[in-house]
Amino acid sequence: MRPATVLSLTALIVGASAFGADDPTAVAPEPEVIQGFASPVPVTAKREITIGTPKVADLAKTELWYRAYDGKAWGEWTKHGIVFDQGTPISWTPAEGVWQIYLRPILTSGLSKDEPKGNPDPKLSKTFIIDRSAPTASISFPQPKAMLRGGDKYTIKWEASDAYLRAAPVTIRWSRDGNTWDVIADKIPNKGAYDWVVPNDMTVSGQLQIQVMDKADNVGSAMNTAILVDSIKPSGKVVGPEITATNETTLTLDIKDGGPAGLQSAQLWVSQDDGTSWTEGPWIKDPKKVAWKAPGDGRFRLAIVSIDKAGNSSPIPKGKNGDQSVIAVDSTPPLVQLNSAIGIMDANLAQPGTRRAFKPRDRVQVPFIIKDVNAAANSVAVYLQPSPDKPWQELTRGQPLDTAFRFEIPEIPASAARIKVTAADLAGNVGEAVATETFVIQTAVEVQDGEIDVDLGGGSPAPKPLPKPKPESKPEPKSEIKPESKK
Repeated sequence: MRPATVLSLTALIVGASAFGADDPTAVAPEPEVIQGFASPVPVTAKREITIGTPKVADLAKTELWYRAYDGKAWGEWTKHGIVFDQGTPISWTPAEGVWQIYLRPILTSGLSKDEPKGNPDPKLSKTFIIDRSAPTASISFPQPKAMLRGGDKYTIKWEASDAYLRAAPVTIRWSRDGNTWDVIADKIPNKGAYDWVVPNDMTVSGQLQIQVMDKADNVGSAMNTAILVDSIKPSGKVVGPEITATNETTLTLDIKDGGPAGLQSAQLWVSQDDGTSWTEGPWIKDPKKVAWKAPGDGRFRLAIVSIDKAGNSSPIPKGKNGDQSVIAVDSTPPLVQLNSAIGIMDANLAQPGTRRAFKPRDRVQVPFIIKDVNAAANSVAVYLQPSPDKPWQELTRGQPLDTAFRFEIPEIPASAARIKVTAADLAGNVGEAVATETFVIQTAVEVQDGEIDVDLGGGSPAPKPLPKPKPESKPEPKSEIKPESKK
């Protein structure tokens, strides 16, 4: 067959609408570069391809021929079952793949171009790719129900694949509630990782989405949900006791976590040198208390390091600050000393005398010295024991540490009276001092039997009177102890 004379043959026109995506286009079309092809190949997701007719004079009909590329070689040419009359739109619905079409014009005289063999006339042919499959995507971090720290940097990790991915196909979005979305990164390369600073806005229902677009504008996506964001660091403090008398004690705690993640762990830290250095203490299982054993007596600074389930942590203690507490461990009772061997002395004397016998209503004082770093104010108590076989009687309590106690000798007969002074410290330790010597309280003048010897000189002695009967014994009268009134 002779070649047709084409008066105004132009390149095959495939309208721009033929290669528009079914989804709204966000970016310009991006052709695929196939090794061995002379030029990049356009890619489309269109289902029905509309093809413009060749501009040939006296055109009567057009045949549509096509062949597929399997990645290695072109297949055989196949003729479409319909011959399209002049003025009839040429449409075709190919399957996915790499296609080449050829339009064979037939003139009104019956003259036509040859059937295609091998590479066709480029003015009457077109190569393109049909891709209706969306890219696949998955997010490996953060996982669903992940707990993240607001304000911290994380690396988002994903995988995405498609035969015809764009050069920058990935868009990453974040939503606190699934309704409003913020773009983290738009149209970035498919490197599988992106550093992201998590917003401080807290949520328990965050959603992270990866959108991946191919060259046909197909969009695949992956989304992980129920992501928690916690921006508040937990806090903790030892609230008591301030002092203890034993090395082993239970500390009262106040640990708070204001964020949604919940408390993960807490640990006590201890400083024995007022914050210069710190050591780790026991782990805390109960946020309200923890058992602690001090290495010995002393003053200790305590801090709590707590961590929530998102990884927010209160700071490791350095130096000293207001979030720390101080506890004194004091197992030593106060040192109590009496200034008089018998415990008392005349109220008007400055130094102890030699007096050992007193009578009721004598004004005396009990001078003492109290020594203790943690002495409790007004903790002095004074006791009197009339004799070793009698119980101690409290004379006073709540006395100051630095003032001698003054009182009047009670009407209690005592042949070996003794004084005891006690004092307490803030830890509850009680020290005492007992007088090393005793004193006497005389309540009556005892007259022995017999006459008074009087030398009158000469004469016979007067007759001796008959002895008087002994009086019946009466119970010992109770006497009220009257401390000296303070002036």
